[in-house]
Amino acid sequence: MRQQEYIIALNLVPGLGNIKIINLLKRFSCVSEIFTAHIDELLKKGNLEISIARHIQTVLESEIFKNELRQINRLKVKIVTIIDSEYPECLKQIYNPPVVLYVLGDVSILSQVCIGVVGCRRASFYGLTQAERISAELSVKGVCVVSGLAIGIDTAAHKGALSGTGKTIAVLGSGLGNIYPLRNKELAFKIIKQGAIVSEFPLLTPPLQNNFPRRNRIISGLCKALVVVEAAKRSGSLITANFALEQNRDVYAVPGAANSINAQGTNKLIQQGAKLVQNGQDVLEDLNIVFLDKLENITCKSQCSQITEETKKILAFLSANPLHIDIIIKQLDFSPACIYKGLLELQLKGMVKELSGKMFIRV
Repeated sequence: MRQQEYIIALNLVPGLGNIKIINLLKRFSCVSEIFTAHIDELLKKGNLEISIARHIQTVLESEIFKNELRQINRLKVKIVTIIDSEYPECLKQIYNPPVVLYVLGDVSILSQVCIGVVGCRRASFYGLTQAERISAELSVKGVCVVSGLAIGIDTAAHKGALSGTGKTIAVLGSGLGNIYPLRNKELAFKIIKQGAIVSEFPLLTPPLQNNFPRRNRIISGLCKALVVVEAAKRSGSLITANFALEQNRDVYAVPGAANSINAQGTNKLIQQGAKLVQNGQDVLEDLNIVFLDKLENITCKSQCSQITEETKKILAFLSANPLHIDIIIKQLDFSPACIYKGLLELQLKGMVKELSGKMFIRV
């Protein structure tokens, strides 16, 4: 049996948990010895309750463990344990690191430069627009965007990253065999092709309420910094921000209107010392991260030479701030048909992005 499978088995023991598993791995020279040790040795070295020690001795023969291995093979899930070289170093450094990561997609991006983009589920149009735009800007610069696949800001963050031809990671509060929320299942499949979805939970774990704070520590743990786009006073994204601070990560917040419920949390973060940001470039400059802009120089010069003068004027009119189609038509002296054709051409070339509500930005 491989070492990974032994650690998967330990992760299935009720009441054991990551910290005690790590302690056992330190106190036994080989992970397989944990399962062959006398119960007295387990109790002494692991400081365990007798019921947990007995469960360790029987878990390898349990149907739960055997079924977990079958599901891993069926779903073609990649396993990364805390003793594997692929395990991200930044995650090892946090309190209570997950001993097992279940991964669908590209394992290597777990160790790339990542920035988290999170916020509330009941997001405003402003919040969704900012999350998508900031994530696209980070993605274009080569940053991997991490979020939680939830409805609202998380969804916008993932979509923005995917539109920027970059990478994104979705960390789940359920098992990978039980993707939640269901309405984001199609988005999850897109993320698998252009990034990864990750969970510490056994494959068929349901999306229990207590799982999401645990999920949040992984989101921040994978990242160099965290951007909170929109958050009410008691938003779960503030839990992620607190984890980020505990993990010595930089925390940024997008300001909102003083009378907006969804801005109470983010504005409070700024009052408490989080850095105010308005776009992805603000984050990159503050972190001193320098990446090649995929759209400048090579792409922009070659593609601009292939488009019409009218389309070039449409591109020049657009910016990183979203503009509604009605404003574009009103301000430019072209027919609506010409503008729609130009916008479509620019989108196909990856130079313009359409947001929800017929809003357009230059990327």
